[in-house]
Amino acid sequence: MKNILVVEDSKVINNIVSKELKKFDFKVSQAFTFEDAKSFLNSNDYQLIVLDLHLPDGEGSQLINNIQSLTETKVVVLTSSQDEELRKELFEHGILDYIIKDKNLIYSITEIIKIINTLNAKKTNNVLLIDDSKFIGSAVKTILEPRNYKIVHSLTAKDGLEELEESKFNLLILDMELPDMHGLKVLEIVRKNPKFLYLPILILSGTSTPEIVRNSLKNGASDFLKKPFISEELILKVDLWIDYFSKERELKEKTKELEFVNKDLEKFIAKEIEKNKEQQLFMLQQNRLAQMGELISMIAHQWRQPLNNLYIINQIMIAKFQTGKLDDDSVNYFKKNSKKQIDLMSNTIDDFTDFFKNKDEKEEFALNKVIFDAIDITRPIFNNNKITITFDVKEQYLVFGYQNALLQVVLNILNNAKDALIEKEVEDKKIKISIVEDEEDIVLEIEDNAGGIDEKIIDKIFDPYFSTKQSKNGTGLGLYMSKMIIDEQMQWKLKVCNIDNGVKFKIIVNK
Repeated sequence: MKNILVVEDSKVINNIVSKELKKFDFKVSQAFTFEDAKSFLNSNDYQLIVLDLHLPDGEGSQLINNIQSLTETKVVVLTSSQDEELRKELFEHGILDYIIKDKNLIYSITEIIKIINTLNAKKTNNVLLIDDSKFIGSAVKTILEPRNYKIVHSLTAKDGLEELEESKFNLLILDMELPDMHGLKVLEIVRKNPKFLYLPILILSGTSTPEIVRNSLKNGASDFLKKPFISEELILKVDLWIDYFSKERELKEKTKELEFVNKDLEKFIAKEIEKNKEQQLFMLQQNRLAQMGELISMIAHQWRQPLNNLYIINQIMIAKFQTGKLDDDSVNYFKKNSKKQIDLMSNTIDDFTDFFKNKDEKEEFALNKVIFDAIDITRPIFNNNKITITFDVKEQYLVFGYQNALLQVVLNILNNAKDALIEKEVEDKKIKISIVEDEEDIVLEIEDNAGGIDEKIIDKIFDPYFSTKQSKNGTGLGLYMSKMIIDEQMQWKLKVCNIDNGVKFKIIVNK
C-alpha cells in the first residue's frame, strides 16, 4: 500500500493525519472538499482513503459511489458523526472501519496504521463460518473480506465439519442453532480433535442467556457474539483472535525449534565437556611428565654424591686387593659404607615415589609437612644454584584436602621461582615461605626476589600454554594445572601479585 488519500475539511486534522502517515513512507494526498476528493479520485489510483463524512460541499459517503471497487481501494471512515444507521449502511458497502474522531486523535491514527499494516502483510487468514443464514454469511463476508480475510461459509454442521477437516483455518465462527446439529455438539466434536485444540472459536448466536454463554465458554468456545452483531465488535473480536492464534502458533513453532536446538546444544555441550576433560587429562599428563623431568633432575642431584662415594669406596677396595692389603677391616668398611650410600639412594627413590601416588579421598594433614617435603625434594638442586629457602614456621596448621596434590602445586611454584631467579641472574637468590592465619582463612605464601612479573601479562600466567620463561623450556601448564588443582579440586584459592622486587603466590585455605 503506497498511495493514500486523506479527505478532511479541517486543515488541522488533515495535516496531522497526513503528517503521521508520511512517517511510514506512504505517499499521501490531501483533499479538503468534496470536489477536491472527486478530482483526486479521477486522476489517481489510491489503495486507501481516509474519509470524513461531512464536507462543506457534499457528503463524504457519496464519494464511495465514485470508487469502482472497494476491494482494490479500501475506505476507512474517520468522522465525528455517530449515525448508527449510516454506520451500518457503510459497513454493508464494505468499508474497513468506522472510527469516531475524539480528543485523542493520535489514537485514531494508530488504529488506521494498524489496519494498513494488516493489509500490507498480504497475508490471507481463512475463516470458517458455520451458520444456516445466507444473510449472515453475506454480512460477514462484506465486513471481513476487505480486511484480507477469506470466508468459507457452510450452512450445516455436517458441511462445516468436513470443511474443517479438509482445509486450514485461523478461526471458526459458529452459530448455535443449526438445522442438523446444535452448536454445543459441534463445539464438543471440534475440541475432541487434537488438531483443533487451540483453534479460536467465536460463537455467533441470537440467544445470549447466561446459560448459553456459560455452556459455550465451558465447552471450549473462545468468545461469544450476540446477533444482530455490531460490525466493529465483529471486526475487533475477529482481529483479536486471529492475532492471538497466529502468535500462539508462532510461539509453539519457536518452542519446538528451541527444543530441537536445546537437544542439539545439550549433545554439543556434553561432547565439548568430554573433549575438555580429555584435554585437561592430556595437559595434566604433560604437566606430570614435565614435573617428572624436574624430579629426575633432582634425584640425579641427590644420587650424585652417594654414587661418587660408592665409586671411591669401590676404587679403594680394588687398590687394596691389587696390593694384597685387603683385610677384614677393609671388607667391613666397604660393607658398612656402601650399604649406607645404597640406603641413601633407596630412600631418595621412596621419597620421590610418594609424590606420584594419587589419593582419591581428602584427608587431614599438616600444611607444614608438605612445605618441609617440598624443601627436602628441591634442596639439592636449590643448593647447587645457591638459592636460599627460608621457612621457620613452628606452629602446626592442620588442613583438609589432597596432600600430594598440594605438594605438586608447591613444587610447581618453587620450580618457577628457581627458574626465574636463575634466568634473571639474581645475585642473592631467596625464596621465603610463610603461613599466616586470620579468623576465616589460613594463607600459605611463597615469595621470591626475582623482580616480579610484567603487569601486562600477570593476569595470563594461569592460562594454559602461557609461559613467562624466556628460554621457552616451560610447557606453560604448571601454573594452569596448579590453579585447577587449588581452585576446582581443592575448592581453595590460588592468587598471585607483585611485591617489592619479586612476586608472591598465595594459597588461601578456607577454615
